[in-house]
Amino acid sequence: MKYLDTNVIVRAITGDDQTLATKALTEIQSGKRHEFCIVDAVLVEVCFVLEFHDYAMKREDIVAALEVLVNTPQVFVSGPTRQALQLYKQYPKLDYVDCLLFVLGGKTGVMTFDNDSQTNLLK
Repeated sequence: MKYLDTNVIVRAITGDDQTLATKALTEIQSGKRHEFCIVDAVLVEVCFVLEFHDYAMKREDIVAALEVLVNTPQVFVSGPTRQALQLYKQYPKLDYVDCLLFVLGGKTGVMTFDNDSQTNLLK
C-alpha cells in the first residue's frame, strides 16, 4: 500500500501544476484496488490548505473533489474518515478536524476549549 501525501492530493484536485496533477491522477487511476491510502492527518491538512490558504476553495467544492477521490476503487480510507468527511459536508461551520474528533470520541469523548456554538452543533 502507498500513502498519498497532501501535496499529491492538492495537485490532483487543483491542477495548479498540470504536470504533477496529470502524474498524480494517472498513477492513482492505474493502481490496483486499495493500492493507495489516505490517512486522517493528510485529510486534515488537505482541507485546511484548500479552504484557508491561497486556494480559498468553497467547502462544497472541496467535499465534492474529496468524495470522488475517496470513492475511487484504488483509494482506501477508513470508516471514521468517511464519517468525518460526511460531517464536514453537513456542518459547514466545523472544520474537518472537529468532525474527525467527534467521530472518534463521540459526544462526550472530546476535550476542547472551544466555547463557540460550532463544536456544540454535534452535541
